[in-house]
Amino acid sequence: MKRFDKLTIATHGTGRKSFVVFFNLSARPLAAVRQNAHPSRLPCPLYAGTVQRTTVEGVRIAWARTARDERRATGRALIRALGSQLAPGTDLRIEQRCTLCGGPHGRPLLPDAPLLASVAYADPWVAVAVAHDHEWAAIGIDLEVEGAALDLRSLFAPEAPPDLRGWTAIEAVLKADGRGLMLAPDQVRLSPDGRATVPGGAEFRVLPVPAEPGMVVTLALRQGLRG
Repeated sequence: MKRFDKLTIATHGTGRKSFVVFFNLSARPLAAVRQNAHPSRLPCPLYAGTVQRTTVEGVRIAWARTARDERRATGRALIRALGSQLAPGTDLRIEQRCTLCGGPHGRPLLPDAPLLASVAYADPWVAVAVAHDHEWAAIGIDLEVEGAALDLRSLFAPEAPPDLRGWTAIEAVLKADGRGLMLAPDQVRLSPDGRATVPGGAEFRVLPVPAEPGMVVTLALRQGLRG
């Protein structure tokens, strides 16, 4: 008999949106089952496919296919789902504020929960990472789809641009660092031993995340005190 964990995914807005997700502990795909959905309030479906997850160095990671106009809601729902496992009973309100334009996007923060979170989008995928804030000082996740036509030459000239794995590593580090693209990507130094450094002396661990075929997912972790 297969074992499953059940958790409720909820997003808060004009109407409450509830899902029950059964995480298959044998690491097979997870089936998302909609419950109590109000057709006028709930996009259908939130997940275009199954939800899957893994854990890397204590960081919980989940990903799913979703429609482009639903990816932000999907990312927040996945963060709350993982957060409810790591910190049950806490307020999982999410705030996002871009450091460049002030818009409601950027690094997801859970101000009332002892958690760190990061989210990445690459159509048709959304991936999130959630961890206890006593385990890591900062986390960042990034993903790309194999075959993506990215022109990164201007960001790294006169040096050659990185491949997709290297680019996701750099993006994950920039997210964990907190400055995002306010720090030039070519200032991130990757080393063969899975470490990365940025101006200011911070050091990160960079780890590949096993995911779907065709997905390139990388996690960046910074040790030390949160702040």
